[in-house]
Amino acid sequence: MHLIMDARALQIHVDGIGRYSLGVMKALSRLEPGWKLSVIVNPEAAPQVDGLPVETVKSSAVRFRRGENRELVPFIESSGADCYLNFSMAGPSPSIPTVLSVHDLMVLNMPGYFGSSFLRNILARFLFRIRIKRSIGHARAISVLSEASLSDLRRVFPGAEKKAFVAGAGQDLFSGDEKGGSERKDYLLYVGNARAYKNVTRLIVAYARLKAINPRFPEMKMVVRRDRAFGDFMRDVQECSATDSITVLSHVTDDELRKLYRSCTGLVIPSLKEGFGLPALEAMAAGSPVVASSGTALEELVGDAGILVNPESVEDIMRGMAILTSQPDLRRKLARKALERAGNYSWKKTASVIADRIGVITS
Repeated sequence: MHLIMDARALQIHVDGIGRYSLGVMKALSRLEPGWKLSVIVNPEAAPQVDGLPVETVKSSAVRFRRGENRELVPFIESSGADCYLNFSMAGPSPSIPTVLSVHDLMVLNMPGYFGSSFLRNILARFLFRIRIKRSIGHARAISVLSEASLSDLRRVFPGAEKKAFVAGAGQDLFSGDEKGGSERKDYLLYVGNARAYKNVTRLIVAYARLKAINPRFPEMKMVVRRDRAFGDFMRDVQECSATDSITVLSHVTDDELRKLYRSCTGLVIPSLKEGFGLPALEAMAAGSPVVASSGTALEELVGDAGILVNPESVEDIMRGMAILTSQPDLRRKLARKALERAGNYSWKKTASVIADRIGVITS
């Protein structure tokens, strides 16, 4: 089997899709040592795959842009690969069997995903719908991360779910020998970006209100990637009444992130939408209790190992944080459940499901 993987979503500073791509590639190389693995990456991100037993192909073709099909399809088809695995939801459409990765469909169903411009959102959604529909129609199989993502796929593209399968995701920050509640410090943690679906504005408002009610309420550390939404996020932080109690970090190393997960009181992730929720899994694997959104993929992931809140209600987000910080016995109970539940997810399991589906569509 020669599998060519498209990891152009991988960046210098690894984000969610980048972690997913690396996790699956590493696991596949261990699971299927007899396979020839090739990976397409942007030149600046190529160092991220150093050390992996893969053939690296550097390409400057930009995802979701005109010309990527024309540039990459001839190479993919001439490579001799048996299957093309795209870690993005749209892209080249070669003649060989293709597996597409649909992490979520927020680009189509989340108002304000592309910023504050109404016209930009309308145009971007229109163009993305065309690209995604074309890629979904071409793909032989579609990998999704959760039942929630599968439901979205069914609703937006009826019939596509017939070739979709839930592969889940994993994490590799923690090995599974963590102890819930050990060496905890008095601060809440947020990890993610600041785009509209992450709901950070409501989170900041909720935190500021709790701090106003109780000046001794724990501090909050926010690990937020610098992207197009970062400027608006920083204005929200600087203008809120609790700004002195909020520490913003960007581009932390994996070692720094491990320390934050291991020592926080708990993670707060009140997203309006999620395809999976990797920070929640990482926190759970560190033995950290989680405050997460109900009615999203986070509820599916966290289950009874966290405190579920209505993400559209500032008051309910406040309730979740107040319960988390005021009930140490509950925190210890949730930490034990979190560790147990996190053990159900691994890159090995995800890679195994993907490898099985590749075997089916190429046989």
